[in-house]
Order: sequence, then C-alpha cells, then structure tokens
Amino acid sequence: MGRKKFDQELYNKSDPLSNGIMVRWLDLNGYKHIESKEDYKVDIVCMKDNIPAYFETEIKYSWVRQWPNDWMEIRIPYRKKKIIDKWVRDGSKGPLTFIIFRSDCKQAWFINGLAVRNSKVATLNTKYTTHEKFYHIDVNDANLINMEKPYDITEEFINTQYPS
Repeated sequence: MGRKKFDQELYNKSDPLSNGIMVRWLDLNGYKHIESKEDYKVDIVCMKDNIPAYFETEIKYSWVRQWPNDWMEIRIPYRKKKIIDKWVRDGSKGPLTFIIFRSDCKQAWFINGLAVRNSKVATLNTKYTTHEKFYHIDVNDANLINMEKPYDITEEFINTQYPS
C-alpha cells in the first residue's frame, strides 16, 4: 500500500499556478484578506462577509477537455484527510472547499469539505502506486465552474447536499 512519491518539480509547476488562478478568482468574487503562503496546510485562507473560507487546490492533468461523461466521480487523495481533520478540530468555522482544476485551469470542480469527508474511501491502483487511498466524490456532489468568469457564490453554492 502506498502513496505517489512526492514530485518536487510537478509541485513547483502546479501549486503556484493553481493557487495564483484561485487567488485571482477569489478576488474577482469579493473575497478579502486572501492569503496563499506555503505552510503545508490548506492552500488559501480568506474572508467573505466576515466569515473565514479555506481552499485546497489541485490540477488534474489527465482532465484535458470537457469532463468525460463516464467519469462519475472525482477522486481526491486520502492524504488530504489531515486538512479535513484540522478544519473539523478547529470547529469547521467557514467553508472548506476543494478545487480540482482542469489541466488548462479554465474549469474547476468545487467540492465542499464535508462532501469529501463523507464520501466513500477506497484504494486504487494507479500508474504511480498500488492500493493508494482516495476519496471518491460523486460528481453530483460538486459544482463545475468556468474559472474565466466571476461567479455569484451563495451559501448553498459550494454544495447543496452539504451546505456549509
């Protein structure tokens, strides 16, 4: 059982890109006090209407065009559990949202932290590992967003089944 080995080169390419795009998007959508510093915790912390908001970003490089109809779930590595656990320990004050970007970062899935926490966990064999654990989130429990436009976010936006 194992996780994908950390790839510093891929991290150096994808983390600043996904966080930078997300920071610009949050700014366009009225978020304030946006902090994106590398501390190996959640990627972005900010405020909206005096409520804290937390965002964890990732780029799915195998997603290159429209989301395929036969991909009925979004998979998030189980190692992200530490972020969810800390958010819950801290009282779940404000929404935790996982952002999964398409390879060109023009679209992204927004997934509420509770939807991730409550999703099925199962192991997969990947081209990098055997039996790696992932959260398996139904696409109906996420919102697909065009990142090139501002979006009017309501409390129910992130996930209607798991409102923050």
